[in-house]
Amino acid sequence: MTMQGLIFILVGPGGAGKNSLMKTVLPRFDHLRQIPTATTRPPRPGEEEGREHLFVSTEGFHDLITQGALIEHEEVHPGKFYGVPRMVVEAAIAEDRDLIADVELAGAAKIRTAYPKNTVLIFIAPPSLDVLESRMRERGENDHGIAERVARAERDMTFQAECDYVIVNTEFEQASEQLYQIIATERSRRHERALINMG
Repeated sequence: MTMQGLIFILVGPGGAGKNSLMKTVLPRFDHLRQIPTATTRPPRPGEEEGREHLFVSTEGFHDLITQGALIEHEEVHPGKFYGVPRMVVEAAIAEDRDLIADVELAGAAKIRTAYPKNTVLIFIAPPSLDVLESRMRERGENDHGIAERVARAERDMTFQAECDYVIVNTEFEQASEQLYQIIATERSRRHERALINMG
């Protein structure tokens, strides 16, 4: 009886700390890998092809859409497309490997619809929108960009009700430990279900 891989999807407003939290738990688990999402943006320092992303041209990205090779895709910023490759996810599920990713809300909903038994949605929330705005200012974002992202964050916060877990990222180390425990708990439950099915 196969246990089947789990897909841990971190969702929430931009600036809530999703990517940073993901990076703290990845080294703590064997057989947990970041989903390398397809993107048209250029690599950032420290990124590797096939680890964080599959870097493709805009034309290549549209070819992936046409081929049905992406579970979901979105133009996150003008001219910058992101998408989740179907083959990567389905191979991991079939081979009992677990994946984790930071995905936009619409994409997360599509992944849950496509793989409802394998997807674990984890909402990462800021302590408040005021704190989120302060974090953006500390990162040097301009007023126009901050206003847009705060308005979007207000809409994003309503997605909490769709998620399996909510982590309020007030204190980073505590939030990281919560994420670790969620992943460990879900893996343990999956193992227990497999043993029951075998018995």
